[in-house]
Amino acid sequence: MAKQYMDMDFQSHEVQTIYPPITPYLYKKLEKKYVDYLWKIIKKGKKQKEEYKHRLAGNVSNSFGIVDEKGYFFNEVCVPMIQKFREVNQGQDPVRNFVTLNDNCQLFLHEFWANYQYKHEFNPPHWHGGLYSFVIWMKIPYSWEEQIKLPQFQTTKIEDRKAGMFEFEYSDTRGETRSLSYQLSPQFEGCMCFFPAWMRHSVYPFFGTDEERVSISGNIWYTPGTSAGKGFGKKKGG
Repeated sequence: MAKQYMDMDFQSHEVQTIYPPITPYLYKKLEKKYVDYLWKIIKKGKKQKEEYKHRLAGNVSNSFGIVDEKGYFFNEVCVPMIQKFREVNQGQDPVRNFVTLNDNCQLFLHEFWANYQYKHEFNPPHWHGGLYSFVIWMKIPYSWEEQIKLPQFQTTKIEDRKAGMFEFEYSDTRGETRSLSYQLSPQFEGCMCFFPAWMRHSVYPFFGTDEERVSISGNIWYTPGTSAGKGFGKKKGG
């Protein structure tokens, strides 16, 4: 089995495969009660019309703020995700070792918004502010398998057909840029990716349908914890 450095068997004469430690990200299928709650606050946010497009890189029709009522989603979903991330990341949040934080630093959901994307629109490669970010796919009106069958892609190599995809970018141990793509379809509805905010990602345009693609994004930041109950846990490790 592949090992990280600290898992090496220093007594064995067998050849061992060693993988350098890397920063992970998390994936989760949300329970129906959380998906229903998100649709409820999307509906409210759509009426309130807090414009978010000026804050974002996305070339999409509509992005607007949504409100996490009484911190329900943060406490029920984000806090367990933070705890899981720390568990698989040597007890640490994804910050550089030289970052100085006082003992009162807390995590809180600073930005929370919904995106309505239509055919031909896209989100170029970008990263987010804060410490942790997430994306939740609420409605996918197409499947990648259908997209790649469209006439305009038939002379494109199959591995380069990216219509409708969500894609992460990262650097490997040689410093080369690699990608990890999600071939989206309705089965991803209600699924969440939770990742370090600095992890670059993009959304490719889709074609052939007039229905909207709906997603939610959010950013979790540090703030000095001066009021009880407004944040979650200080950074572990260092």
